[in-house]
Amino acid sequence: MRKASEKNRLLATTDWETICFPVKSVPVGQIVQEPYRMMPSDRQRMIVGTRPTTNDQPEEKHIFAVQSAGYSLVPNATLRDVVTKVLGHDQPVHIRYNRLGEYAINVILPDETTIGPNDIIHRQLTFTNSYTGKSHFTIQGKEMKQIRQQKVRIAFYRQICTNGMMGWADEFYSLDEYLRWLGTGQKSDHVKVKGLEWVTEQEEPITDIQHIFTHRGINLDRFYSFLVHFLRDFTNNAQKRESPTLDVFRVLQDRVITNREEAASVIRKIGIPKKLVQAAMERMEHEERLLESRPNAWLLYNGVNHALFSGDTGLTMSARFNHDERAFHAIANQYLC
Repeated sequence: MRKASEKNRLLATTDWETICFPVKSVPVGQIVQEPYRMMPSDRQRMIVGTRPTTNDQPEEKHIFAVQSAGYSLVPNATLRDVVTKVLGHDQPVHIRYNRLGEYAINVILPDETTIGPNDIIHRQLTFTNSYTGKSHFTIQGKEMKQIRQQKVRIAFYRQICTNGMMGWADEFYSLDEYLRWLGTGQKSDHVKVKGLEWVTEQEEPITDIQHIFTHRGINLDRFYSFLVHFLRDFTNNAQKRESPTLDVFRVLQDRVITNREEAASVIRKIGIPKKLVQAAMERMEHEERLLESRPNAWLLYNGVNHALFSGDTGLTMSARFNHDERAFHAIANQYLC
C-alpha cells in the first residue's frame, strides 16, 4: 500500500520535458507475446511510454494502461506544442504529476492580484490529462459536455505555495448569486450561469469534437486546432473577466477563524482523509507565520488545497479536484453564510 501511495504522490515541475517523454498506443500483441493471449476482447491496446534517464533515475519503460481499441491517447507533447505556439517557449507553467501518468498542467497568465496585504495570485488555465484512463481530459476541471455549454471558469495560481485553485464560484454571475445558491441550493430563475461566448466562435462546431474529452476517436490534428483557438481566446478574454471566485477569496480572507477544531471539522465532514485534514491545519498555521496573518478562512481553504495536491495520498487527480471543490463550498458556506 505504501508503494502504491508513493507512485501516486504528486511531484512538481516547471519543465515540459519532464512530462513530454515518448508515449504511444500499441496493439497488445506487440507487448504480450505467444503463447499468451489477451482474453478480454474490450482491451486490445496498451499505453506505453519511455521515461528518459535523469540525474537520479535510469531510463524506465512503462505500461500505463490497457485500453479498448477505440481509445485515443492525448500526448502531453500536444499540449506543450499548443502552449508554445500561442504563448511562446518562455511561457511559465507549473505542472503537478505522478509516476502513474496523471497530470495537472497550469499555464500561468501575467496578470496578478493580491488577496489581503501580501498574498499574490495569478489567473491561469489548467489542463488535466491522464495516460491511465482513470481521469478525464479537462479544461479548468470541466469535461467537454460542460465546455460546450459555455461554462468555462477561471483558475488561479498562488505564488506563496505554488498551488493552483479552480474558480469554483465562476458559474455564477455574482458573489450574491453564489451565496444565494449556498443558502438555498438553487439559482434565481432570471440568473444565467456565466459563460464565455467566445468559446463558440470557432469555425468548427464544438459539438463535433466533444468526444475529445472521452479519449475516443480523437483526430489529433483537429484537437490541436481546437486548443490553439481556445487558448488564444482564453488568454485574450480571461484577464478582462470579473470572477465571483476572486470575490469569495477576498471575503474569506476577512473571516477570522477563532475555533480551529471547528475549522477542521468542516473539512472532515466532506470526506477528506484524516491525515490530509491534519496536513491542511498544519499548512494553515505555517502560512499564518509566513504572512504574519491571523487564522482566516482563506488560509484554511489554501491549507486544504495544498494538502490535497502536495500531500501523501492515494487519491487520483480527479478525486483531488473533487475534494477541493467540496472543500471550497463547505468553507464558504461555514464562514460566509
